[in-house]
Amino acid sequence: MSIGRNDKCPCNSGKKYKHCHLKIEKLLKQMERDNLRDISEGERKQLQSHDRNRVKQFFDSKGKKCLYSNCDRKPIKSHTFPRNILEKQIARKSDNGYSVFSTDIKNIISNLQNPRLYRELFYEVNINSAGTMPLFCKEHDSQIFSPIETFNPLPTEKQYIFLYAYRFFLYHFSKEKYALIDYHDVIASEKGVGKSLSLVTRHKRNSIYANATKIANTKTNITNLDVLKIKFDQVMNHTLPSDAEIDKHFKVYVYKLKNDIKWCGAGCTEFSYNDTGIINHLGCSFGLIPQNSDFPAYFYCVVPNEENDYLKDKLLKLLNDKYDSYKNEKDTASFENIIKYYIFDSSENIIISPDIIDELREKEIWFNIEKGKLLKNSQYEWLLKANNLLCQVKGEQNKEVRNIVYNILETIELF
Repeated sequence: MSIGRNDKCPCNSGKKYKHCHLKIEKLLKQMERDNLRDISEGERKQLQSHDRNRVKQFFDSKGKKCLYSNCDRKPIKSHTFPRNILEKQIARKSDNGYSVFSTDIKNIISNLQNPRLYRELFYEVNINSAGTMPLFCKEHDSQIFSPIETFNPLPTEKQYIFLYAYRFFLYHFSKEKYALIDYHDVIASEKGVGKSLSLVTRHKRNSIYANATKIANTKTNITNLDVLKIKFDQVMNHTLPSDAEIDKHFKVYVYKLKNDIKWCGAGCTEFSYNDTGIINHLGCSFGLIPQNSDFPAYFYCVVPNEENDYLKDKLLKLLNDKYDSYKNEKDTASFENIIKYYIFDSSENIIISPDIIDELREKEIWFNIEKGKLLKNSQYEWLLKANNLLCQVKGEQNKEVRNIVYNILETIELF
């Protein structure tokens, strides 16, 4: 069915199609036309160096403040997933220390122009850098998260989950805010970079930056992010809120899992089920946390109280129904596939064991992605395909594509 320019956008943003995904589609096509994968090796190296410096500024604490409410101190490099979880459950030891595979923003951006690497989703990184961002000052990073890192004091289950959700949300919050920065003529303004690039390359790269910012502004409701930040701050007005204080603002849904889990991920996303604009909804936080000391592995969903009634007979009913079958071991695969789907749909902070990545690359499977057209590829390649499809329909209610993604993920052995 064709969509008219003045029809409501199928993504449920509440906007007209011409002001929402039609605009995004045009911007994406322009970005692909402007791709820099056919430029000279010399210009590619200059741009990769430039992009690395830009991302370094994002991950640098210079000029930034601790994200704990009313703290002006300089933040340190905070781990979203504690180092002890990564080391014990996920990382592989080598001569250079412990490494994991991560959806690493630094590598993703700095390899955008590299034809061999721009399609990658996971990059091998040292656990000292995996899932890190300047979020909290040294004092608050230690005080707030000692219950989930050193278990002093020992948290309740709800406190344990909420502290993870708090840190993960601020990772998401910082990344989205960064994506909205307007880099107008960013290459041309850089000393020594713009002058040494050809005019065509400089124009293309500036166009890519500008269009990416426009897309981010179209997709992101910054007001809702600010509202969620305030809600988290209201709960975290001291270092360890009680269960009752958490309940005043959020509903925490906790799903205990089998403990031998070698990957983790966390994200935040809004939901709309065709009856209201997605811009009217606050984001929900998802996370997969491996076993840590006496705490089992968990999948969780932290829902703002304003969204709970709206989601209880939709998303939450689906999770709870499938979880009953998971607990009773009648159908463990369906709940595990829901976890895969929601993490890959909502997260840019996923960390996986190198052993799993090796296995995904080795195991080949046939998959019928189109009617009557069987294709054979490694599980890793199919995972990249699923992720690319999810990026195409981000925020859209495209059931056909989402069903393909769900079916692909069923074949990917992450548990």
